Amino acid sequence: MLNFGITFKRLMIFSISTVFLINLLQTVSAETDTEANAANIDLLWMLICAVLVFMMQAGFMCLESGIIRNKNNINVALKNISDFGISIVCYWMVGYGFMFGASKSGFVGLDNFLFDPSGAAASGPAMTFFIFQSMFCATAASIISGAVAERLKFNSYLIITALVGTILYPVIGHWSWANSDDNYGGDLSTGWLYDLGFVDFAGSTVVHSTGGWIGLAIILIIGPRSGRFVDGKTRKFSPSNLPLSVLGVLLLGFGWHGFNGGSNLVLDEEVPRILLNTFLAAAAGIVACLLYWVLQGETAPAGDLINGVLAGLVAVTASANWISPFGSVVIGAGGGIVALYATRLLEKWQLDDPVGAIPVHLAAGIFGTLVLPFFAIEENLTNNANLIDYTGNVIIDQFIAQLIGVSAVGFYAFTLSYFLFSSINNVNTLRVSQEAEDIGLNIAEHDSSSDQIDLLKIMQYQNDTGDLSVRGPEDLFTEAGQIGYHYNLLMDSLEKSEKVMKSQKEDLEIAMDKAQSANKAKSDFLAKMSHELRTPLNAIIGYSEMLIEEAEDDGLDVYAEDLTKINSSGEHLLTLINDILDLSKIEAGKMELHIEEFSFSALLKQIEATAKPLVEKNNNKLIVDSKIKDIKLKNDQTKLRQILFNMLSNAAKFTKEGKITMLVKETDNKNLKFDIIDTGIGMNEEQLVNVFEEFTQAESSTSKDYGGTGLGLPISKKMAEMMGGRIDATSEVGKGTTFSVTIPISVKS
Repeated sequence: MLNFGITFKRLMIFSISTVFLINLLQTVSAETDTEANAANIDLLWMLICAVLVFMMQAGFMCLESGIIRNKNNINVALKNISDFGISIVCYWMVGYGFMFGASKSGFVGLDNFLFDPSGAAASGPAMTFFIFQSMFCATAASIISGAVAERLKFNSYLIITALVGTILYPVIGHWSWANSDDNYGGDLSTGWLYDLGFVDFAGSTVVHSTGGWIGLAIILIIGPRSGRFVDGKTRKFSPSNLPLSVLGVLLLGFGWHGFNGGSNLVLDEEVPRILLNTFLAAAAGIVACLLYWVLQGETAPAGDLINGVLAGLVAVTASANWISPFGSVVIGAGGGIVALYATRLLEKWQLDDPVGAIPVHLAAGIFGTLVLPFFAIEENLTNNANLIDYTGNVIIDQFIAQLIGVSAVGFYAFTLSYFLFSSINNVNTLRVSQEAEDIGLNIAEHDSSSDQIDLLKIMQYQNDTGDLSVRGPEDLFTEAGQIGYHYNLLMDSLEKSEKVMKSQKEDLEIAMDKAQSANKAKSDFLAKMSHELRTPLNAIIGYSEMLIEEAEDDGLDVYAEDLTKINSSGEHLLTLINDILDLSKIEAGKMELHIEEFSFSALLKQIEATAKPLVEKNNNKLIVDSKIKDIKLKNDQTKLRQILFNMLSNAAKFTKEGKITMLVKETDNKNLKFDIIDTGIGMNEEQLVNVFEEFTQAESSTSKDYGGTGLGLPISKKMAEMMGGRIDATSEVGKGTTFSVTIPISVKS
C-alpha cells in the first residue's frame, strides 16, 4: 500500500509538471513567430509524448503482473522490460528501414537500416521521429505478452518480439504511415493503404490490432493454460494483485495521451481536441461496461471494468483527430461493449487470453477503425484526397477503405505469424513443460521466488515427507509473510503434539508388549496346568466308575449314589479343563486343523445321536432338517463336530420344554450353513453383543442357573474362523435364539 501511494504521488507530480510544460510551450509559441522556434517546440512536444508513451510500458507491466497469478508475475514483468529492449534494438537495426525507408511499390521500405541520421540537415527531427515511432513498436510487442502469459517460454517470447520489431509491425506500419516522416527527414514515400485513403490516426489497427492478431495466432498454437477449460467449463484464476492492475490502467491512460497527442506530430490547435477525445473515450468505455452489468442486475467483474477503459482508448485511437467529442463518447462506449462480448466469445471457443489483450486491442481496434467514417467530421472526410471514389458516397467509400485496411492487416499479421511461429514450434516448442507451468514461470524460467511461493513449496515438502520441523518465511510487512508467521505457530503446536503422541505411542507399545507377554505366559501356564490336572482327573473318573459298579454289585446303593456324584463332578470338571486347554492353544497359536475327507451324512448322524439325549433332558424336541445329499467334506471333522455339538448343547441348556431345530443347507457350492434355532429364553441386544466374549454369559444369573464357564461359544467361533468360516447370532427375549454357522466345504491345508 505504501508503494502504491508513492507511485501515485510521483504520477501526480509528473502530470502537473507535464501540464505546466505544455502551457509554457503554448505561451512561448504565442510570443514568437520564428519558424525555427515553432519547429523546436514541435520537436519538444513529440519528445514529451514519446516519454508519455514510454510510461505505457510501466502500465502494461503493472496491468499484466497484477492480473495473472503470483507464481508467474515476475516472469510477466521481465517479459515487459525485455520486449522493450529487444523491440527497440530490432526496430533500430531493420524495422525502421522497412517502415520508413524508400518505398518499394508501397509495400515495404528498403533503406535507412541501422538508423543514424548524424550529419544530415534534419538529423534532430529525424531522431525525434525515430524515438517516438520506436515507442509504438514496443507497444505492439507488449500487447502480445498479456495474451500468451503463464505458459510461453521466456526465450520463445524474445524471438517473437524480435520478429515483431523487424518484419511484422514495420511492414504494416509502412502500408499506412510511410509518409509520416515527410517533415522529419523522409523521402515522401507512401504506403499502398495510405494511397487507398485508409485512415488510422494513431494505430487502432496498425499497432493494437497487429499485436492482437499476432497474440491470437500464438495462443492457437500453444493452447490454453492447464486447468483453464475443464469439461466444457471455464475456470477463473485469482489475480495476484488487482490494485496493481488498476494502477497499470491509469498509467496506460496517462501515457495514451502522448500516444494520441504525439501522433499529430506538431503542437497546434488540434492537440486539445485529440486529448479531449482520448479522455472522453476512456471514460465512456468503463461507463458502458458499468451500465451493461447494472442492466443485467449483477456486479461488474473487475476484468470487464479494466478492459472497458482500455478498449475505449483503443477504439478512439484510429479517429481521435477526426471526430467530435460526442463521436469519441460513442466510439469509446462501443469499444468497451465490443471487448466485453469478445471476451465471452473467446471463452466459448476455449481460447485463453489471461489479460484480455485480444478483446481489447484486436476487437476494439477493428471496431474503432471501421466506425470512423460514421462519426468523422464531414470536413475531414471530404478533405481525404487519397480516398478512392467507389460509390459516390464519401462515408461508404471511407468505410470500404477502412475495411480493406483492417482485412489486409489481419491477413498479413495473422497468416505470417501463424506460419512463422508454427514452424518455430515444430523445431523448438514455444510452450513451457507441464512441470514448469505447475510450479510457475517465476521459478522455472528465472529461479525467482516470493514469500508465497516459498511457503507453498514448504507446505508441499511437508505433505510429501511428513517433516514438521521445516518453517516457512516470516515477514510481518507482507500478507504472505504474515501467513507464514501464523503457519509456523501452527507447526510449533503440531510438532509439540507429535512429540507427545510419539511418546504416548512408545509407552503404549511397551504396555502392549508386556500385556502380550503376560497373556502368552498365562496361556502357556493354563495349557501346562490343564495337562497336569487331566491325568489325576481321568484317574478319579475311572476309579469312581469301578467303585460304582462294585457298590451296585454288593447292594451298597447308599455309596453308589455318592460315587455317582463324584463321577459326574469329575466329568464336568474335565469338560471345563478341556475348554480352557482349547482356548489356551488358540491364543498361543498352537491349535492346528487336522484336515481329512469324510462323509457329511455320517457326521450329521453322529451329532444327532450324541446331542439327542442332552436335548431331551429338559423335555425338548430335536429336529434335524437337511436336504443335502451325501457329500464329501474336506475339513477338521473333530473340531466341526465340537462346534455343532457346542451350539446344540448351548441351545439345550437355555431351552425347557421347547424345540431345537438344526437346518442345514448349501449356500453357494462352497459353504455349508447350519442354523441352530431354539425356543428358549433369548437375549437382549446388550447380551447379544457380548455373547462371544470369553468367560461371559448372557446374564449374571446364567452360570448359577445353567452352569458353564462361558467358553463354549468363544471357542466355537474361533475354531470356525480358523476354518475360514463364521458364526452369527440373532435373538429375541422370550422367543429364542438362532446361531448360524457357515463352514467351507473344502478347507485348504
